[in-house]
Amino acid sequence: MIFRHLLVFMLMSCYITVFAQSEEQYSDQQRQYNYYQEQEYNEGDDFSRMHFIEIDFHLTTPTSALSRNLDGPYFGIGLAYLFQLSSDRPGFIGTSFDYSFIDQASLTTFDPVDGFPFDFSTSTSMGNWSAMYRHYLGVRYLGLEPFVEGKLGVSAMWTSTRMTSSEDVEFSEYDVNHFDAALGYGFTAGVHYAVADAVYITASMGYNSSLSTQYDVEDPDVEAEFSSYDYFSRKSSTVDVIRYDLGVTFAF
Repeated sequence: MIFRHLLVFMLMSCYITVFAQSEEQYSDQQRQYNYYQEQEYNEGDDFSRMHFIEIDFHLTTPTSALSRNLDGPYFGIGLAYLFQLSSDRPGFIGTSFDYSFIDQASLTTFDPVDGFPFDFSTSTSMGNWSAMYRHYLGVRYLGLEPFVEGKLGVSAMWTSTRMTSSEDVEFSEYDVNHFDAALGYGFTAGVHYAVADAVYITASMGYNSSLSTQYDVEDPDVEAEFSSYDYFSRKSSTVDVIRYDLGVTFAF
């Protein structure tokens, strides 16, 4: 009887020991699994990267060769999208588009036969498409976060004329008189200032340039007779400007 009780006690002890070791091994394996799952999520989680959408208004001032043909400053608007290269690095890449209005001239003519009036309006515009890289300097002063960026893309200038009539509101014709584009590049320095959760005021100043481009500018010494486009004359130079931007950045 005593021997039987002793045997049962020994078997129970062995079972408890094996069960405890199994539980401990399972817990270790579970902890390791959770750790690696967490590491994998953190390292591969694209949702941790920041994305920016920026809308800005800018003033463009011609400089160098361009300043001999255009005075400025000229008003414009821009749109940019950037995304973070890595969740633990301050580098962003993206693309930007901007448009600036340059010159405009108007002229009203009359058909020599029936006296039908034609209203001409000619304007010159400038636009840029760029791939961009932005790098934040990793410092903050009075809430300002400075950054620098470089751009490489296409700079274009074009002239267009719209013809309408005050006698016939349905009459309208549009013509692109001249278009030219060249390789463009630029450098910018700016700052962010947070005004709300994921909303920033962005201010920057930059220098943009391009290879030689042909464009039309209004010539005060020319008289127009048939179209407002006659007021314009063809020029050629690199497109060098200094740009001042003020806008809003939305982060997500």
